[in-house]
Amino acid sequence: MRWLAPLLLLLAIAPAHADEIRCLTGGSRQQIHLEWKLPEGTADGERVSHVRYAGKTAWLRLTLASQESTVLAEDRPWQFDTVWDEHLDGKVIGHYAISTQGARIYGFSYTNARTGQQTAFGEDFEAITDTGCHWE
Repeated sequence: MRWLAPLLLLLAIAPAHADEIRCLTGGSRQQIHLEWKLPEGTADGERVSHVRYAGKTAWLRLTLASQESTVLAEDRPWQFDTVWDEHLDGKVIGHYAISTQGARIYGFSYTNARTGQQTAFGEDFEAITDTGCHWE
């Protein structure tokens, strides 16, 4: 049992593995790249996630704003439609609408809170590496 606390500490500070991250590309010329960390819960029960744009080191914090689930077929995973608020310096600066079923992303879009401009993204399987996403 004495080994359990150090192990849990190591797991808590370990970097995100590639299976916890999705790589996405979007924009009118497919020039915008981002990494999306899969959602996790916090100690107070809040659901959080993070995104990081290519070329940046900082992760932007996302909080769950809404979630709907749909059973499409009894023998298939549920579909989850979520909206996440993007935070920077204590302000909501955008919203991500994400539709998933199982491990697949079927819809991923960003709306800028100030301008209302929307950007659609799609999974970029070629960018996935063992350490996250990599774009040329």
